[in-house]
Amino acid sequence: MKKHHTISLILLALLLAVGFTILTHNFPFPGKTSDDFSLITGSSQTYTPEEIRDAADAVLHYFKGFSGATMTKLRYVDSFSSNETDNWAADYGADKGMVFFSDFTVGDATNTTLNPNSTYKDWQWYVIQTDAGDWSVVNQGQG
Repeated sequence: MKKHHTISLILLALLLAVGFTILTHNFPFPGKTSDDFSLITGSSQTYTPEEIRDAADAVLHYFKGFSGATMTKLRYVDSFSSNETDNWAADYGADKGMVFFSDFTVGDATNTTLNPNSTYKDWQWYVIQTDAGDWSVVNQGQG
């Protein structure tokens, strides 16, 4: 009986040590939106408000992978979106494509490829619609 009690205490101590280590080493938290987050859609000659919201949701879902980052703004840019004269979405095997720009900050998380304690402006998101009707991010970054 004492042996089981000792093993239980050792396991509990080990579990607490691992938990403390994770918390003190900036365990990655998923990307999120700020309390004052804004989605700016404007008007579009190409896409409906519902299509723009669905594509924006794909960006926000993808952004969850940006550990320790907080998005403050996401803007749909109609003039960059795929259209009859510039169908960049065809390069990805799609007919429809949208471009978004976002602003976000990164905390002091160390488990990320982004610069800690930085602000990123005009981060570009290229989103296409597949045959199934789902929107997905196919390219993103600055520049």
